[in-house]
Amino acid sequence: MTKLAPRKAAKRGHIEGAEIRQPAKKSSKKHIQRKQETSSRWKIGLVIVVLCLLIGTIVVYFSPFTQTGPRGKVSQGRNDDQNKRAKKSKDDPSEDQKQKSTGAHEIPKEYKDFNLSIQSELQMKDLKERNQLLKLKPLTHSNSKSSVRAYVIENFLSDMECDRLVMVHDKYVSELNKQVPIICFDGIKSFREYLKEAKLKLKVSLTDFTRGTTCINETFSKKLQPHFKWSYSTAFYPGESKFSTIFAERISEATGLKLENGGKFQITSYPQNIGYKNHTDCIVDNDEKRDRFATILVYLKDVEEGGETKFPQLGISVKPRKGLALIWNSMNNHGECDPTSLHNAAKVIRGHKFIIQRWYYYHNFPTLGKRPPQPELPKRGAYQPRVSCDEYEQGSCRWYDEWNYDHIVDYTANLRNLI
Repeated sequence: MTKLAPRKAAKRGHIEGAEIRQPAKKSSKKHIQRKQETSSRWKIGLVIVVLCLLIGTIVVYFSPFTQTGPRGKVSQGRNDDQNKRAKKSKDDPSEDQKQKSTGAHEIPKEYKDFNLSIQSELQMKDLKERNQLLKLKPLTHSNSKSSVRAYVIENFLSDMECDRLVMVHDKYVSELNKQVPIICFDGIKSFREYLKEAKLKLKVSLTDFTRGTTCINETFSKKLQPHFKWSYSTAFYPGESKFSTIFAERISEATGLKLENGGKFQITSYPQNIGYKNHTDCIVDNDEKRDRFATILVYLKDVEEGGETKFPQLGISVKPRKGLALIWNSMNNHGECDPTSLHNAAKVIRGHKFIIQRWYYYHNFPTLGKRPPQPELPKRGAYQPRVSCDEYEQGSCRWYDEWNYDHIVDYTANLRNLI
């Protein structure tokens, strides 16, 4: 038995990390002492863990940044402060005035950084592009009362650029046209005129428009669709593609039209028997300077017959030719809309017409060239297109891939007060 004792002690010593063999009694006493020390360490560690958890719970609960509501949803602590301020402002109306005066409502960046730019003239010149000289040609007219100057530039866009723009446009129209487009009108008078043109004997009134708009609902739109004809327009904005930057810079170099005065880029297609009535791009007899000073239009495809761009008061007619750019000013140097800039798109007799155009404004404005937010009205599906039928005497119906505020009753009523 005395020979086995050292082995047991050695075994225990190995477990505890001791390698020196000691007598059995002394080893047992030291083992108990170490066990007590280990136990006390565990107790101290446990107390520390509990304290940490308690402190963490208190910090999370009283933190001003995140609080957990009764349903376990995380809410921002600053919302409580906003609610308190909102309640206080109800009790004390002067609170809103204080917030406004201290800059509580921050000015949007595009307004804060805005610089006025005036586009009052065209500065045309020949342009070297793709190792060839793109020569401009003035289009002469004999109307001495007109301030309109028109020019054409051949091969302004390459065949490849034209083909790709047509392909993207067609693909986009085809995809969105899976939904019924909602039809909107300039007003009830125009609505009746378009129905008359379509030889539809329907009695309509303002109650046929959906709430807050001059648009009809999807069911009525579907009923009218077989009887109405329109062109198709898709849009993209500066900076949304590499081409938008290249195209804008090319225009600027050839025409002197400033980048900051340009709006969106719009591709429009005209099927057979479709055109666009006489109209001006700016508003005649209007003091507004944030209006379309000049237009550039590039034909993306040859048209077999028809589809000319005509200026009846200037005796100018331009036949669509692939890559050909047409540029003209609609306002004079003082920012007044020239009525002799009246023009139309003749109906396509044979073929299919495609153009890309961009308007440049006499005075720029903060939101120019930026994709606008979509209005909530009318109620519609995601990416559901619209058809806008303009004032009957000076426009036509056109399909669009985006929505704006032109058919929102409150917007049009206060248009002159908006920036």
